[in-house]
Amino acid sequence: MTKLFFALVLVPLAAQVLAGDPLRLGDGRPFVGVYYFGHWWEPWKSDDGLIRRDFATLKDMGVSVLCVDHEWSQAIDGDWKWLDREHRLAREAGLQILPWLSLKVWSDMSSEARRALVKEWYGVDLRLGRKQDGSPGAVQVWDDATITAGAAYAAQYLDRYADQALLHVDWHGESRPVVALSVELAWDGGGFDEATNMLFVRWLRRPYDGDVMKLNAAWGTSYVSIWEVDPTDTAVFDYAGLAKGEARYPRAVEDHIEFRSGLISDALGMMAARLRRTHPDVLVLAELPYQFASKHPHAEGYRINYAANPSCVRSADIVFFRCTGPLNQPEADSLDAWTAETGQPAILTYRTYSDWANERPAERTEEIAGLYAGQAARHGNGFGFYSWNEMVDTHVAPSRPEDADKPGALTPEQSERAVALMRAMVTRYLELVAQDQ
Repeated sequence: MTKLFFALVLVPLAAQVLAGDPLRLGDGRPFVGVYYFGHWWEPWKSDDGLIRRDFATLKDMGVSVLCVDHEWSQAIDGDWKWLDREHRLAREAGLQILPWLSLKVWSDMSSEARRALVKEWYGVDLRLGRKQDGSPGAVQVWDDATITAGAAYAAQYLDRYADQALLHVDWHGESRPVVALSVELAWDGGGFDEATNMLFVRWLRRPYDGDVMKLNAAWGTSYVSIWEVDPTDTAVFDYAGLAKGEARYPRAVEDHIEFRSGLISDALGMMAARLRRTHPDVLVLAELPYQFASKHPHAEGYRINYAANPSCVRSADIVFFRCTGPLNQPEADSLDAWTAETGQPAILTYRTYSDWANERPAERTEEIAGLYAGQAARHGNGFGFYSWNEMVDTHVAPSRPEDADKPGALTPEQSERAVALMRAMVTRYLELVAQDQ
């Protein structure tokens, strides 16, 4: 039987880490991470030696954490072989792994074949949500089956890798394991089925005291009853128009985004609570692919379409951002206000754009390093990069000769310059956090 629940106020496990106070691993090293892809592209997929050389370089520059796709979809590919390999090599190198255990809150489990396999492994039937046009969406994020399967896989993962290279951080004097239940928090193409729509109408009774006149005044609508509200009505809930700045009733759409965002947090909070029945010491990290308050068009589109408001990370113990670049003042202010309110440590990672490989004088390298590292030390509690080798996105690893004509491809010489800039940033960050001790 499907279980429904309303938006809860879920509070993380009393972090209260001040901005600028570095999050440290259990062995005392500051959190310095890089997204790494060991089984997606060649030559890494087949060359353990290359991975060992990469890991040695990263360790030498001061990186301590590898951020790795270890979703259930990756575990079932080869019966854990890719995950086992990456833990083995990371452990050999003295690096720890922060695992992403699902994509967009299990949206990568939406195919019929994968849902059947989830049924076989965990005994639950994953339900699909509905898009605004009525077509099937991704897995329903708040459904009890999703929560059950997500918690069960996370427990399996912890049992398998807790004594391998799994990330452990110093949490008020205790070494605690850390997992991310999802990478890229999002409600992927869902939130418009009948059950979720009913939850939304009930949710609306709180901000508007159940008073349709207050709702109409806020939205500019003319409902007779709150129960008439229907998020599938694109005349009112004009998502496409909001993204273009043309929505007739923008407050209505923003309320629906906030409702869905809160349900993402609640779903992950329920998943974490269930996981802690067997693994009470685990900490849960939530990752967003953009910083708070970003007006970058990709960031704003992501927030709107995937319900990625700040509230979606509220139930996490640690928050993690993949920033588009150095934070501007509104973005920094938004992050500072959020972490002051929630006490959540924040890790700031930055996209390694192709211009990192440009030639520049040494003083300019130091200036850029100071900007990035200083911001992470001042506004966050950890530092990192996206990515080392995400070869169809931003990366610093050299491209294969046969890929030289692809967008963003780097020659070995360009790669050396990008890695040198990364090294300068890490060096400066470690200097700054050492000064704060």
